[in-house]
Amino acid sequence: MITRQTPTKLENIAVLGLGRAGLAAARLALDAGLSVVCFDDQMSSCESLPETCFVPPQGWDWAQLDALVISPGIPHEFPFPHPVAEQARKAGLPLICDIELAIRLQSPSRWIAITGTNGKSTTTALIAHILKEAGIVAVAGGNLGPAVASLNAPGKDGVRVIEISSYQLELTPSLRPDIAVILNLSADHLDRHGGWDGYLAAKRQILAGLAVNGLAILGPGPALDEMAATLSKRADAPALTRLADSYTDADIADNPALPGGHNAQNCAAARAACARLGLTSEQIEAGIASFAGLPHRLQPAGQAGPVRLVNDSKATNAAAAATALQSFEQIYWCAGGQAKEDGLADCLPHLDRVVQGYLYGAAAQDFAAQLAGRLATECFASMDEAVRAAFRAALQASGEPVVLLSPAAASFDQFDNFEARGAAFMKLAASLCQPAGDRP
Repeated sequence: MITRQTPTKLENIAVLGLGRAGLAAARLALDAGLSVVCFDDQMSSCESLPETCFVPPQGWDWAQLDALVISPGIPHEFPFPHPVAEQARKAGLPLICDIELAIRLQSPSRWIAITGTNGKSTTTALIAHILKEAGIVAVAGGNLGPAVASLNAPGKDGVRVIEISSYQLELTPSLRPDIAVILNLSADHLDRHGGWDGYLAAKRQILAGLAVNGLAILGPGPALDEMAATLSKRADAPALTRLADSYTDADIADNPALPGGHNAQNCAAARAACARLGLTSEQIEAGIASFAGLPHRLQPAGQAGPVRLVNDSKATNAAAAATALQSFEQIYWCAGGQAKEDGLADCLPHLDRVVQGYLYGAAAQDFAAQLAGRLATECFASMDEAVRAAFRAALQASGEPVVLLSPAAASFDQFDNFEARGAAFMKLAASLCQPAGDRP
């Protein structure tokens, strides 16, 4: 894992990658009076930035730069560093992301930082919603939604609620959250971290700056047990809350936007964080009850007679899909895409509620092999074909069948991202839920 370096000053910066986070970083830096040069492999200009900012790396004065702001999606170490990142490292230049800029350039506020393999987007949005409903100024973003550098500073009594990925944690050396949350940890993005140990090291960074008056909220599991033990030995040990390793039906929120035991864990984390900021239990429960949920996370997509369709496109790994499989009965499961390192391992103990698997895309044959002898499956070229077949079968069933898109894989074989995949599913579901004579 890269050694995090904190820039001693920020006057002259370079920005590599001009996606959502990179553009926000460049704009924030320019507004703060910094000198900025930018480069993107796919972009030579941008209406929102001065033309003078667009300078190729061979034209940068490396000796004058204070930091390279790199978009989190660009590899800086594993599996192969981007050439500009490698050049920056050789020049001894700190690599940071837009969150570090926001910490350094914007006015102070309270910070809640949430990470984990799964559930962090829902937990981030839920905490921000509860705070806003209770009358507290709160902004949410990061790996979820708007880039942190694009958020308006909420003031010293306000709260930034940020979802922060393992990529971003490696690039935010000044992060000092008031509350740090790690929900859970399972194998994901291992190629970007050189393996499991590198992934864990990146996640630990969320705890590195937690002060004595801070709160750490950690989920279950051996890796988090180890982190909790290490944290408790610190001379300035912060408060610690542990989340349970399982939740019963009684723990699940009375809110259809938060189904399943995994959302009970998300709610438990939100309760602990909001209580730490002084909210009453009544305020917290009212916020949970009124939360509308997030798209592509067990999102209701429509219903045709007794058949429900559910969009869980955000389930880009097996651990996330496993939580979905535990949230419904009589499931017609649509899964596939670009498989992750651990395949379907986390899903295999949770097939008792699945009627059949409808597998598609690049992972279809591999997933079928992993499910052989455990679950009846069919393979299809596209998600569209798989969903249509699952829907036809569900229409013939009795009971209350659920056609569940929970891919357990990345989307990149057929879609630009999980949002595009989920949007395609939602459009298809809407057409399938038309009266029988009108269905395409």
